Amino acid sequence: MAKNNKVIKEQRIYQNLQERYQEMNDFLLGLIDDHKRSEEDLRYLSDFIHYKKLDEEFRYFKEHAHEDVDSELPFSYLVL
Repeated sequence: MAKNNKVIKEQRIYQNLQERYQEMNDFLLGLIDDHKRSEEDLRYLSDFIHYKKLDEEFRYFKEHAHEDVDSELPFSYLVL
């Protein structure tokens, strides 16, 4: 009887681990998908900047921009 209880307990632990693994796997797949979309967006933005011949202006903005946290918006953003 004690052996059966131990087996049942181990099966529950194993099932719980499988469920947690599946949750983590789903979470990681979502992160990977978000990362791929972000990389694609970055590529389009980079090519757009080059297409519009804004490379120098982008470089200037990148070097001199700072975060505006004093605005009335609930989030900060970069400004010159």
